[in-house]
Amino acid sequence: MKPNWYFIARTSSPKPSEEGPKEETRRSRRRRFSPRKILSYALIVGFSVALIIAVVITGVLFNKSVTRTENKHTFSAASGLDPVPHAPPIADNDPAIGVVLFFKNFDPASSVLSFDVSASLGTLNGSLPPSTEVCVFIEDGEGLSNLLTLKINDNNTQYFNTASYNITTEGSISHFPFDIYNGSALLFARGVTNMTDNSILPCEGALDLIASDSIGIFEYPIFFGIGQDLDALSARTSLELLSFDPAESNYTQVVQLSASVHRREVIRLFAVLMFITVWLVTLSVVIATMVVLIQGRKADIFNVVAAGTALLFALPSLRSATPGIPTTPTISDAVGYFWQIALLAASIFILLCYWIWNNLGGKVDPPEEPAAIHDKFV
Repeated sequence: MKPNWYFIARTSSPKPSEEGPKEETRRSRRRRFSPRKILSYALIVGFSVALIIAVVITGVLFNKSVTRTENKHTFSAASGLDPVPHAPPIADNDPAIGVVLFFKNFDPASSVLSFDVSASLGTLNGSLPPSTEVCVFIEDGEGLSNLLTLKINDNNTQYFNTASYNITTEGSISHFPFDIYNGSALLFARGVTNMTDNSILPCEGALDLIASDSIGIFEYPIFFGIGQDLDALSARTSLELLSFDPAESNYTQVVQLSASVHRREVIRLFAVLMFITVWLVTLSVVIATMVVLIQGRKADIFNVVAAGTALLFALPSLRSATPGIPTTPTISDAVGYFWQIALLAASIFILLCYWIWNNLGGKVDPPEEPAAIHDKFV
């Protein structure tokens, strides 16, 4: 039976206030919409939006392509073919050569740039000129590739002809990912006429014959369209109309095409981020090793050893994952990959030696006293 004081205390205790739940609800709302919470939500949303924008921009830059240019017989401004900068203007009905270049492959190991080239004969107003035999000559600026001759209106080549060509560039792959390769080619178009009877002569003779009263060598202005699809690489091109000393040459339509091949910005950014990330993780393992040795954290030895070993064996795969990185050593390897392997291997070796030294004397934890063991079960 309960005592009387229990019933007195129960009957005299105040009734629970209805304001309590309401006050708690108001407090929870204030905590939910506090400035700190709002700032946290804003940071999360802002980071998510920035990340989405960065991903989209990266994808657009990586998949950026250059519009392919088709062969045309009209070289007006709307055709997509452009004259050489500072070239003298020509009449609308004057014959000219349209050259379309498409860079399709570049091998950094051999420094060879390959492209498809097509040449066509036409006019600015779109009318077809007389089917005169014309030769378009392409010569490697380094002189390492044979001269390419594209014949137009020769046998079955009516008004156009196509071929492939390679030019040699100068550059070093050891500078990856900031390696740049520069090359050039000379392009000119000529036809040969017998001035005695106005008959057309083989255009290849334009390289060997000398213009005279009986031999006429005619130059054709060139209009250009340039495209590219070099995967992880990009080429910057420029055109220049060369001028020669009149005492040495009378030709005025020799065009120099200069190409500078480099890695795309996305590839450079990826390589730099990979370089910095691996260095940060490597330094983390080194610092953790120092902490274990200085503070004597014996229990953490194998945790650091496991992390260092995993990274050590992952380094070759991380290096190979960088797009376009060569198999031969580069400058980035000299200041990164080699040092990272050395630091990780040294950290693992020192930690294992430290553990062996501490256990070399056969020290073990002292056995517990029988009384202490007995007390545990009492």
